[in-house]
Amino acid sequence: MGHHEGLPGSQGSRRGLGVADDAADPSPSATAFGLGLAAENRRGRIVIWLSLVLLCLFAYEGVLRALLLGIVRLPLVPGGLGSLTAIVAMCSVAHAWYSLGGRHTLAFFGLSAVVSWVYEQVGVATGLVFGAYHYTGYLGVKLGEVPLLIPLAWFMMIYPSYVIANMALERRPTGTPEGMSRLIRLAAVSAIVMTLWDLVIDPILSGPSVRAWIWETAGPYFGIPIQNYVGWLLTTFTVYLAYRALEQRFAPVPLGPVTTRIAALPVATYGVMLASDLLSGVAPAGLAVIGVVAMGVPVVVAVWRLRPLGRAGIAP
Repeated sequence: MGHHEGLPGSQGSRRGLGVADDAADPSPSATAFGLGLAAENRRGRIVIWLSLVLLCLFAYEGVLRALLLGIVRLPLVPGGLGSLTAIVAMCSVAHAWYSLGGRHTLAFFGLSAVVSWVYEQVGVATGLVFGAYHYTGYLGVKLGEVPLLIPLAWFMMIYPSYVIANMALERRPTGTPEGMSRLIRLAAVSAIVMTLWDLVIDPILSGPSVRAWIWETAGPYFGIPIQNYVGWLLTTFTVYLAYRALEQRFAPVPLGPVTTRIAALPVATYGVMLASDLLSGVAPAGLAVIGVVAMGVPVVVAVWRLRPLGRAGIAP
């Protein structure tokens, strides 16, 4: 793949996963700056490698073990669904920390957790958001009527969906350009990409084999009411609109250049999640075709759009 120049500030050689080397100015002030930059680069390397390791751990448990089941007996990652949710959520947080910076990541995560919990709590109490449903004890401890695992699960896929939407519309993994129309368009497409995942996960977790939550009135899609997907679009659009409005005013400050390989990690997370869901052993018949089409198309588009980033990527 050919070399593409990054934005201003991206000069210098590239190592590892694409974090820039320190400048070579020998003056005392430049040396002090270089030491700070070196420390930041080390932090960037640690954070992005952490994201990669967590993704590999998820792929091992969710995909590799499932594929080799009955052929090779591989060790199980303890903790079940709660452990896997935490692993993928931390993978997304670590990647966001590198690509957006710490403050933006905390804001994004906080908005996602609060907004999703509020909509879920109101939804369970009234049936007005997603339709009438209630959670069982399958997902563990609850805050109000909503398991604590749920806000974590929202962000673990809200972030990859954000990156995919950005790649599809802007050919860059992060950032929201100026303009109300672009803000709304990016928030809407991000919400659609996120909601496509629920076409796959909801029939599994609300199905008869798991019953993590129960629909009071059966709907036409694997027993799920159509209102559920309207609620998902509303919830995620609210999160993305709030975060992207913040992002328009205060640009992300990544820890290093966001190269093709680095930008590909959340796209891979979205794809591995699809594979893991379909290999869970409890997916209803016919869900594989729906899942591959619904979630596969955004992945293919994002991968195709990744190519122009090249090795230099988008610099901080």
